[in-house]
Parts: sequence; structure tokens; C-alpha cells
Amino acid sequence: MKCIIKLSEAERHTLQQMSVNHRHRDIRTRAAGLLLLANGLSAPKAAGALDVSAQSIYNWCRLWKEQGLCGLLSGHGGGRPRALSEAMLATAAEVARTESKTLGQIAKRIEAVHGEPMPCALETLSVALRREGFSFKRNRFSLKKSATRKTSR
Repeated sequence: MKCIIKLSEAERHTLQQMSVNHRHRDIRTRAAGLLLLANGLSAPKAAGALDVSAQSIYNWCRLWKEQGLCGLLSGHGGGRPRALSEAMLATAAEVARTESKTLGQIAKRIEAVHGEPMPCALETLSVALRREGFSFKRNRFSLKKSATRKTSR
């Protein structure tokens, strides 16, 4: 099957910008693949240059011809689903907002409210709460270096 794409200057510019600047790697790869096809490369050679299968190139070509830019953007699956459910995240945000607790204490409160163990690590909980606008400082209960030096002499 022959994949030949004719691009206008505006389409070429849009695909060039997408291949460099889009936030999702798979969309950047699709845009680069279409640019390679528009420059006259065959689908198998373009696939080899991008380290994808030739069938992917044919699929992108078909989507571009049928739906244009929208077809190219519609295939992004979004990646892995989040470990924390929205209900657990809401509980964590409420606990963090109302009380001064450590991440471990917030996790225990979530487990108590929802009746199931945390589906993720504390680091994941920390990232989710930071995404919600919370920040944490780690408490240190160690002595200063100067105090330990004086006592060891």
C-alpha cells in the first residue's frame, strides 16, 4: 500500500511544531512520521527511522487522510491510570487541609475512612497532594553538627 501525503505549508508547519513541542511523546512521533511520509520516504523506511512498526505508519496515514489533525491527536490513550481514586484523594486533601499531619498519618486516616489499604506508596500520595496545591516540610529531630562535635571530644 502506498502512503503518499501532500501537505500545505500551514499543515507542514503545524506538524513540525507538534513533532518538537507536543507534551506527549506518541503524538510527537506521529507528527514526525507524517512529515517523513510527506518528504517522500516510504512507510517501512519511516517506521525504521522512528523505531515503530510499518503498520503504525499506515494507520497514522489513514487517520490523517480521514480526519486530519484531529485523527492524529485522538489516539492518545493517556497512559497509566492513577493509583489513588478520586474519593481517596478528596479524603487526603480534606485531612491535610484541616489537620497538621505527616504523610504516614494521612495515609492511615485514608485507610480508616475507606476501609482498604493504600493502593500506592507515600511518595505517590505526596505527588498527588502537591498536584492539589499542598506542600510538606520534613521534620528533623537530629542534633546540629556543632552540638555533636562538642560532646564527642
